[in-house]
Amino acid sequence: MIDGDFLFNPALLGKTDDVVLNLNYQKQFSQLNESPNVQTIGLHANIFDRVGAGVSFFRDQNGPISSNGLMLGASYFIPLSDEEDRQDQFSFGIGTNLYNMNIDYSQLNPEQPGDPVLGENTNDIFLAYANLGAAFKYRHFFAGISVIDIPISNDLPIVNGIEPSPTKFYLNAGYDWHFTDGIFLTPSLMMNLNTNSSRIMDYNLMATVFGEQNNLSAGLSFRSAKSAVGSQNLGMSPVIKGRVGNFTFGAVYNFGVSELTENFGNSFMLSIGFNIDNFINTRGFRYR
Repeated sequence: MIDGDFLFNPALLGKTDDVVLNLNYQKQFSQLNESPNVQTIGLHANIFDRVGAGVSFFRDQNGPISSNGLMLGASYFIPLSDEEDRQDQFSFGIGTNLYNMNIDYSQLNPEQPGDPVLGENTNDIFLAYANLGAAFKYRHFFAGISVIDIPISNDLPIVNGIEPSPTKFYLNAGYDWHFTDGIFLTPSLMMNLNTNSSRIMDYNLMATVFGEQNNLSAGLSFRSAKSAVGSQNLGMSPVIKGRVGNFTFGAVYNFGVSELTENFGNSFMLSIGFNIDNFINTRGFRYR
């Protein structure tokens, strides 16, 4: 719901005419000193004709386990109308995630310090994944589907004591309802499935006030989850985001309703970005 949708769907790389710089920070279970947190910095743009491309760097820290990596991707756009504002278009994309995961055993207190599992060269692996996606928007409707983290290497359940990421399936859809001048409402939903047999559903509603250069949005997201062990409501999240000139910002705070968040704290996410005139493709997007 805030900028950074290209991170879960490569079809959205280069979706506007600008060069887009985006930075995100997410922290979960804020009352824990070593709680999971993720940082990303990404850049994407329309690089020539109808082709988009992007790159992002990320760090994912979860206690003693951390991963550092690189995402590369490209996309292709097909206009769906003659309107030259890129509001009606279909796109598909492909990408890859390349990163290294490792365990810092100095943060562990094993019962058997001499266990061979904790020996040298057993605490890191290199992982390569493929990403696929498609997206469209037409007459204020929008939708997307993507498959992220398809294993290319090290596809065993456990490698060197580390569990690689499960393959994720994202489906999202929504509608921008322009019911009066300068204001629109956006109901939307997202489904996140993965090969660990879990399902997460987000139900969202945003309101946006906009002008020629600036806009401000506020809304609410409700999340529920279901897995092999049952289902539960995970939280309610107020969202705010906006754009002032070329600068963008966003923030989400999750009020958890599960027992886990009651004991270990809530989570939040912050985002900032810059939209820069396209110096890579000065010719512009090709409509015909």
